[in-house]
Amino acid sequence: MDKRAAIIAGLFAAVISLVLGMGVLQYLHENALQLPRLLATIALGRDALSAEVVDGPKALAVGIGVHLLLGLAFSFLISFTLHRWGFWTGLIGGGLFGLALYAINTYTMSRFFPEFYYFRSWFMIGFHVAFGALCGGIYEAIERDRPTRSRFRGR
Repeated sequence: MDKRAAIIAGLFAAVISLVLGMGVLQYLHENALQLPRLLATIALGRDALSAEVVDGPKALAVGIGVHLLLGLAFSFLISFTLHRWGFWTGLIGGGLFGLALYAINTYTMSRFFPEFYYFRSWFMIGFHVAFGALCGGIYEAIERDRPTRSRFRGR
């Protein structure tokens, strides 16, 4: 596994998916900050969803930070799982991994963060699938295949 490629893929996929998600929310509901606020609830608690309790810049900064950290963690999982199978497998497999992340986030993590349960929607499915597909595709596109060294020379 190429750790450099996993870090780059995770950061790029996290930033691109967050910008796309915020853009879609701005277009549909004129509330682009709702996505970073939702992500900020992981660190700040339920109060992050309320504009009266947590101001916009703080929620935005914490939400972006949480998203980048989770993006890096999930990038390593995707990279480890889809290592050396090619671009299309990275893209499709990453999308399926994103779908699995959606299921985990919505149906498991909502026990700890109940606000996630109320954000079940096609938008969130697309958001997770886009992240996974971007991450897997970017990783496979920039991965450097390095020859593995054997303990025994000559084999």
